[in-house]
Amino acid sequence: MENYVPFVLIPFIGWGVRRYLKKKNDWTALKRRTLAWGIGAYFLTEMGRSFYRPFIYTNDIDDAFVADTIGNSLGTVTAIFMVLTMSGKGTSWDWRIVGIMIAGLLGYEFLSSLTGSQLDLNDMLATLVFGSLSAVIYGQILKKYGYGTNPDRLSAE
Repeated sequence: MENYVPFVLIPFIGWGVRRYLKKKNDWTALKRRTLAWGIGAYFLTEMGRSFYRPFIYTNDIDDAFVADTIGNSLGTVTAIFMVLTMSGKGTSWDWRIVGIMIAGLLGYEFLSSLTGSQLDLNDMLATLVFGSLSAVIYGQILKKYGYGTNPDRLSAE
């Protein structure tokens, strides 16, 4: 049963974020897209943690560290897009947010190694790769909604 708990949270997260942004009059096409990416990445992260990883470990399958790094790979995408949903404006500050998120996640991984855990370079690499992928995806979203052509534009419909 505990495998299903994170999935129950998805509609509540989506509803709560949407309600908050509508109340702030900030429910734009950009926010809808970043929320969709964040929720989708969260869903895939939890699918990987709940079902894929146990299957791989139980059957002793070599999947090139995918199961081991699922939290750092898709979890990085989740974190970046959820923070962009809540704080992003479609301006140059958003790129700082992405960089801060990647640096923070790498710092967390490094600091956890100071508590006795082994520094996991695969997790750090997954964070860098998927953080970069998130930046590329976000750049494409900004371009689609015209934010790249007018940097002062704060909302797009």
